[in-house]
Amino acid sequence: MPLLVTKETLDTPSSDGTCLYPAKALGGQAIKSPGIYINKQPAEYYVTGTTADNVEGQKINPLSPLPCQPGTRVIQAAVNTSVFFDKKLPAVQGDKAQLIGTDRPLTAPFGDPTVIIGSRG
Repeated sequence: MPLLVTKETLDTPSSDGTCLYPAKALGGQAIKSPGIYINKQPAEYYVTGTTADNVEGQKINPLSPLPCQPGTRVIQAAVNTSVFFDKKLPAVQGDKAQLIGTDRPLTAPFGDPTVIIGSRG
């Protein structure tokens, strides 16, 4: 039973062989729902293609002449296939961010534990 991804949800570190991109909270431009509320606040959520805050790469290979690439992360939501927010499938626990073609699984924290997506409960 996956929980909703929030701006505070962290992804995992990744490397392209030249640079290390540390784990970071998503931040970015979550979608704010006009009609769904959680704890009396408009629900904020991510969908596939949502851009999270950039991550600064740290050079780890001094022999490489290449600079660190821009650390643009994009959300890839695939776990939830049946619960829609505003006709969109929100990202949940088990989904990932991608940076330079590398998967960065989303770890924690997640949203309100009383909001469980696809529980049939």
